[in-house]
Amino acid sequence: MTSAQGMPAPSGDKTKARLLAIAMHVAFIVLLIFGVSWQKKPEAPVMADLWSSLPPIAQPVQPRLDVPAPPEPTPTPKPVPRVTPPPAPKAEPVPAPKPDIALRDKEKKKKAEPKVEPKPEPKPEPKPREDDTGRRERERKIIEAEKEADAKAAAEKALAAERAAKAATAARENQKYISGIRGKVYARVALPADIQGNPEAEFVVSLLPGGELLGVTLRKSSGNPAYDAAVERAIRQAQPFDVPSGEQFQQYFRQFPMVFRPR
Repeated sequence: MTSAQGMPAPSGDKTKARLLAIAMHVAFIVLLIFGVSWQKKPEAPVMADLWSSLPPIAQPVQPRLDVPAPPEPTPTPKPVPRVTPPPAPKAEPVPAPKPDIALRDKEKKKKAEPKVEPKPEPKPEPKPREDDTGRRERERKIIEAEKEADAKAAAEKALAAERAAKAATAARENQKYISGIRGKVYARVALPADIQGNPEAEFVVSLLPGGELLGVTLRKSSGNPAYDAAVERAIRQAQPFDVPSGEQFQQYFRQFPMVFRPR
């Protein structure tokens, strides 16, 4: 063994260390032996009973067999006598209730029944009051509508008056042309010698825009064929006629009726 500085330790120290190690081992062994002997418990003594003679052995109990007794004879039932049921009682007629009783029962039922009150009719909801602005606006619209209706009626009336004036003017002009045509035809009619009275003959005359004759047809005879033929011949000889032009000709002189009498 060497010291901390690397020098060898003295021999006395080695001897002390060995003795100390031996003493420690001896103490450990003594302590181990003492502990084992201290924890070991002594055994309990065993006790035994001595008998002079053995007790008698108990015999097993044999089960008792019960023999059932013979059944008793069943007694014979006695005959039951036949019982005849009594006749059913006749139902007696129930008397009809009297009219007074029936009326009273009816009145009681009416009183017992709950009265059903009629449901009140719903009242009409009041109309909302119109304010002054809405009322004035409505009145204004009514006035404007009346003005428009009056203006329309006035325009239609003026148009009708204008048409009537034009028709009157056209009628006067047409009559002037008709009179001219009639005069040319009358100048060429040769009256038959046997004509009597003042018979009337009606013809339908068709003209061209220049006044030339397109066709002539007898619509109604005068009853004198000679007079009818004389008028038709005069119409054909008197053409062309003096007629207006344009729309007036197309409307009134394209085809028109003419009536002729001798006088």
